[in-house]
Amino acid sequence: MPSTNNETYDYIINKINSIKCQYPSLRNKPNEYVFNALVVKSMFYKNPANEVTGSDFDDIIVDGRADGGVDILLTDPNSETDDLIIGQSKFYKTISFEECSNAINKMADFYLDLSQGHYENVNEMVAQRFSWLNGNVGDESKIKFVLFTSAPKNNIRFDRLQKTLYNKLADQSKFELVVLFDTDIIEEIKEAESRRPSVDSGEIDIDVANNWLEYEDMAAIVNVSAFSIKELYVKHSNNLLARNLRYHVSGASVDRAIEDSINNKPELFWLKNNGITIICDNFKLDGKKVKLTNFSIVNGGQTTYKIRKNKNISKDYDFYLPCKIVKVQGKDEDEKSNFSLEIAKATNSQKAIKNSDLKANAPEQVRFSQAMRDVGIFYQTKRGEDIPNLYKAKELHSDIAQIGKLCLSGIFQMPCSSRNKPSTIYADRYYNDIFNRNQQQIAKLCKELLYIDCYFTNTFIKQYVKKATETPNSEIKIQFASNARTVCTAFVMLASRYYQNNFRTIDLNIMFKAADNDKLSDNTDVYNIVKNIEGISWILPPEIFANKDKYDETLYKLFSLIIQYGSHDLMMLSRNSTESVVASNYLKKDKNYIDIISGCWDLIEKEIKDIFSGLQHK
Repeated sequence: MPSTNNETYDYIINKINSIKCQYPSLRNKPNEYVFNALVVKSMFYKNPANEVTGSDFDDIIVDGRADGGVDILLTDPNSETDDLIIGQSKFYKTISFEECSNAINKMADFYLDLSQGHYENVNEMVAQRFSWLNGNVGDESKIKFVLFTSAPKNNIRFDRLQKTLYNKLADQSKFELVVLFDTDIIEEIKEAESRRPSVDSGEIDIDVANNWLEYEDMAAIVNVSAFSIKELYVKHSNNLLARNLRYHVSGASVDRAIEDSINNKPELFWLKNNGITIICDNFKLDGKKVKLTNFSIVNGGQTTYKIRKNKNISKDYDFYLPCKIVKVQGKDEDEKSNFSLEIAKATNSQKAIKNSDLKANAPEQVRFSQAMRDVGIFYQTKRGEDIPNLYKAKELHSDIAQIGKLCLSGIFQMPCSSRNKPSTIYADRYYNDIFNRNQQQIAKLCKELLYIDCYFTNTFIKQYVKKATETPNSEIKIQFASNARTVCTAFVMLASRYYQNNFRTIDLNIMFKAADNDKLSDNTDVYNIVKNIEGISWILPPEIFANKDKYDETLYKLFSLIIQYGSHDLMMLSRNSTESVVASNYLKKDKNYIDIISGCWDLIEKEIKDIFSGLQHK
């Protein structure tokens, strides 16, 4: 790690030059601009599954005239709840507390103004970008304000900067502040450059020869040397956590407590820390050494990471912490996977584990991964998996969180819940219908749903906004469209299922009536209707999917249809209300999606038939 301000600044400059070579679109950009790209890539795209392109930077980096005081806007690609990232960069050699505080105030004011629809103080590109991203924010999402600078921290206190934010935005459960100084950014860069294969073999040191507690030949408890754990991490990096539920997740309170114990009271570390748990195919106790085969730390990743980063820990400054070593049990791979998962779940307690993490090694997820591969999609069961080059295109890879959202929208006709409360997919009745039913059928549908979602995000919304700008009531059409990503996916699936007679008129009438009574989510009849996908193996005919121009043209018509009627409803509600009705709020309820369709069903039905009649299918 560079040790002086000049060294850290020069290191960042070198990385800026490297990323310019990697992305041709950045080569003629000033260093201040490319600094944004460097930090975005290192901080949010360190997971190999989340590839970022030059065109992505064009969207993410909004630094320019009338930008409202922000430099980056994006949805956190590592979040299954579509957390909104609002960032500002300071490519400085030195920075003061006042400059940091002013930057945080500007970001908070930006969010408050635009979330209330006051777009007049920012340029059109920033307004559209915020509207689009904010449209994906739900009740489970966080708004994260990120300030990053190439300057050293010196004596700037994070708690005082945090107070600046919460003086403006009091809800600490909804809003979060992240501040990165020069050395923090370098750590992010170095971690992003590491890869994550499994660890075949290694060894750790314990405190006293033969000082262990064995449980038959299945497990042992030892006091492991912090320095030997640090050496393992230096050698293997995040690979050491290859079978963990997740990798290091930053958390200020836990991080500070661990650092304080290491630096000031190492003799109490054993008493205050939960220690680490290692799971392995085999282990051998040999004096003061424990030799491990095919192993991973499945609990204690936070502790391991802080031990690695602590500059004081060495051969001369060492201490011990509890370590449980568990041999994997099971007759076959399913049993072994379940055993590993149960150990990981049971021993993780310091930090909240995401729902997707808990399912990472479940047997049905492993099988579903193969079903998706069979239809040409790389399915990531665990955050951090590297995506093969063949599947780098966004429509060719996915994960449990994205598939869950797509199925909530398409199969279960819950597009607003998909956006607003995506954890719904982990309820047993939804999860089992997706991952423990006919996985081959679900995989085929998910391949199309994934393409439909990518088409909306990468192509449709830009084309639609450009065309809608010249039409009457363009503002409300664009506002609705920017929030209609999951609604459009749901509507395409509804239209297809109606065309294939999977949704009959009597079925739709039951759904319409349930929406009238605002009882969609707990209505058993509706649930039984939407979950029944018998005989459905495609959304648009396979020969159309093979002709992407025709497929895209059909999607455009269907998307435009639901946006037309949805924006009309929104406009009528705004006219009849004393307060402005904002699309992002209106589309928080699945009832409103169904109401749009039921209110104009006669017209919508005719247009669905017209669109599908133009598709040739044998």
